[in-house]
Amino acid sequence: MTDEQAAGTTPRTHEGRAAVVTGAARGIGQALCRGLAENGADVIGVDLEDLRETGAAVEKAGARWIAAQVDVTDAHAMAELATEVEDQLGGTHILINNAAIDDPISWDELDLDHWRRVLAVDLEAPFLTCKAFVPQMRAAGWGRIVNIASGSVLRAMPRFVAYRAAKMGLIGFTRALASEVGPDGITVNVASPGITVTKMALGSLDPEVVETESSRRAIPRIGEPDDMVGTVLFLTAEASAFVTGQTLLPNGGAAFV
Repeated sequence: MTDEQAAGTTPRTHEGRAAVVTGAARGIGQALCRGLAENGADVIGVDLEDLRETGAAVEKAGARWIAAQVDVTDAHAMAELATEVEDQLGGTHILINNAAIDDPISWDELDLDHWRRVLAVDLEAPFLTCKAFVPQMRAAGWGRIVNIASGSVLRAMPRFVAYRAAKMGLIGFTRALASEVGPDGITVNVASPGITVTKMALGSLDPEVVETESSRRAIPRIGEPDDMVGTVLFLTAEASAFVTGQTLLPNGGAAFV
């Protein structure tokens, strides 16, 4: 929590909202959970990994917290979680689809099972979470959905065919869904970061690639998970009510050439 928020001098823009964040155990997802909580939202963190560290940060900010160690590719589990959130918090207002895998592999080694595994987490899971939680947003007459894509779709790089296909599909899904749910007071947008200091990104990319890409940015450094927070807070606030179907690029001015 910032000093200003602790002193009560800045508005808590997400007061009274309940936010579901997938991929919440670490990295960008953990930073988003903390940022939402510090701005007044109650948070539901979804991940297969241990969520205790994220939960401690949310509770320190004074927000209510639900830890859901469930598989985002399981439609039944998502439906059950939606019911739990409605019972405990009265419904969902915000959904952040952040969970993803990249699982890089060469084209020659890429088979249908691998392709389907990546798309199941990176593209099909956002479909399932939206199916589970959009009805609650419609009932409230207010909703914010942010899908986390990747700036990497703007350039060619070997070994990421499935990942890039899924993330480009997520952008198309976002635009189409925005046109469906706009009349219900629900916005749907994409936040698309560049290379960010996360376990997934640093485990998949050669250090030379990270260094080269970072030096090409207008702000010449690698992104941090906290760099995503301001963008997502804007896209999930009342102030963004007329912004939908858009892709924002919080990537330090990355130049992909």
